[in-house]
Amino acid sequence: MDLYQLIDASKEPILRTHDWIQEAKEKGVGLPHALSLASVSPEGQPSSRMVLLKRLSDEGLVFFTDYDGKKGQEIINNNKAAINFWWAKTNKQIRIEGVCTKVSKQESDDYFYSRPRGSQISALTSKQSETLESYEDLLKKAKQVESDNEGKDIKRPNRWGGFILKPNLFEFWTNQENRLHKRELFILNEEGWEKSLISP
Repeated sequence: MDLYQLIDASKEPILRTHDWIQEAKEKGVGLPHALSLASVSPEGQPSSRMVLLKRLSDEGLVFFTDYDGKKGQEIINNNKAAINFWWAKTNKQIRIEGVCTKVSKQESDDYFYSRPRGSQISALTSKQSETLESYEDLLKKAKQVESDNEGKDIKRPNRWGGFILKPNLFEFWTNQENRLHKRELFILNEEGWEKSLISP
């Protein structure tokens, strides 16, 4: 289940995000819903990594991870995060800032049980960001988990689930000649999304 879902979307920045993802897909971009997620450690050190967008709605953007891993713990300790989409084939970029909360256990269950069995076994086996003795040990542990659960459903680990980033800022960047790029900014205020153009 690589593709994400668009649900209950009516707001301009959400719909434009969807449209730009679809445009990238039509241009042949692999994993057009892949995004760079940035979080911050308790010491103030930012870090980023690629994750897959799984749901987009007016409520926000949903991705899944191990809550006990590095990014999971950073988000739990500081729920402010930023994400970035960039597609070379369309020459477009989207920057989004907001705050993260956990999705419901039901949504985490629904997505977990929609995944291939191998991905479920991987989530149960791997404690994300934990130091390994060797890669072979990880493979051996995965085989053991598979053997132990033969003929049974894989239960979602409590440490695995989704976050929803509730956005308060979008920036839509379009490449233009002579580096006079077009930058459209949407900032959320009490009255809704306020739109402006900013200099490149």
